[in-house]
Amino acid sequence: MFLGKVIGNIVSTIKLKDYGGFKLLLVQPVYPEGTPWKDPVICIDIVDAGVGETVLYVDEGNSARQLLNLEPVGAVRAVIVGIVDEIQWQGDDGTLQSRMPPHDS
Repeated sequence: MFLGKVIGNIVSTIKLKDYGGFKLLLVQPVYPEGTPWKDPVICIDIVDAGVGETVLYVDEGNSARQLLNLEPVGAVRAVIVGIVDEIQWQGDDGTLQSRMPPHDS
């Protein structure tokens, strides 16, 4: 699983049946402190996340297909599986760091 911030919506009126009625969101992968670490990813949203929210997502085809109960050859890679309320991690100096991600729209 990875942390990411939802930075946009993806609108597609014609898509594979694997995507069903799922919402597609553009997610920027982030470190715990909120800084980006790689290019954005398009994710299927199964938890009703919104733009500005920090989320947990899986970015591995087999896990994503299992979450959606798809055939082994389904064309799905990344799925949002949770909305983050708080992040805690050990800082470089050994102290506990904490961040409450904003839930802005």
